[in-house]
Amino acid sequence: MTDDRDDGPARTQPALRALQVDQRQLLEGGGPVDHGLRDGFPTVESALCWYQRATVRTLGLVADRWKPADLFRDRTLAGSLVVGADRDRFGDPPSMDAARDYRRRLERMVVRPACNRAYNHLRKNAGEYLEDSDVAPSKVNPERQDHVAMRPSLERKDREQAAALREGLAGFENERALMDWLHDLDEPTNGAEPEGLASRLGRDRVARACLLEDDPQSPEVDADAAANWRERFAAFVVLPAFVTGIHHLDGGELVQQSSSELTIPTG
Repeated sequence: MTDDRDDGPARTQPALRALQVDQRQLLEGGGPVDHGLRDGFPTVESALCWYQRATVRTLGLVADRWKPADLFRDRTLAGSLVVGADRDRFGDPPSMDAARDYRRRLERMVVRPACNRAYNHLRKNAGEYLEDSDVAPSKVNPERQDHVAMRPSLERKDREQAAALREGLAGFENERALMDWLHDLDEPTNGAEPEGLASRLGRDRVARACLLEDDPQSPEVDADAAANWRERFAAFVVLPAFVTGIHHLDGGELVQQSSSELTIPTG
């Protein structure tokens, strides 16, 4: 019995292959992902930055079983993710071997399922290219694409979120810089900034002391304590808003893909 599908040119969906490359970087590092899950993270800040990249590359699905705030709620998780000097902040962390085993379980039970669900979600919308079309799939190198999963909307959110997170973790020179950051937060969160955030920060003297370099109305706070507060702020407020922002991307934004966005290797 003949399969009619054999008569036509092979069909492929290069965006799915590109997404797999992007997701593999979450495990091994590479590209914009500075550190991979398998080897752990040198600092709490680097673990938070990784989570932001994972949010985009799993379409926010990693948060279904692993909330960003868990890094501060679960000492075993924190001590297993962070392999540098920061792990001493979490009391009696597990041994390095036990931490490695924990990260492997985390990959199997949380990260891999989230990647798979994101793949299947994108699969429903990924465009197909014929081998004899203007953009032949065999000439598309998934490791040399300019956009996450070949989706400009995802790449834009990835850049916006990474920049906003870095700025928030670093703190702000003055209140004006903080307010500028809050105004710009609509883009990386896709409008999902927590309601009343600016007002709450304005009334919270500790928050202002930790976020602002020089605020005469706020109490003095040790630099390390301020940095730790900003990390918790990122985990409990900023990253959850990023997750919601990715969920708010509509189907049309995820579908958008054109051959002009493909990077075709030469030679």
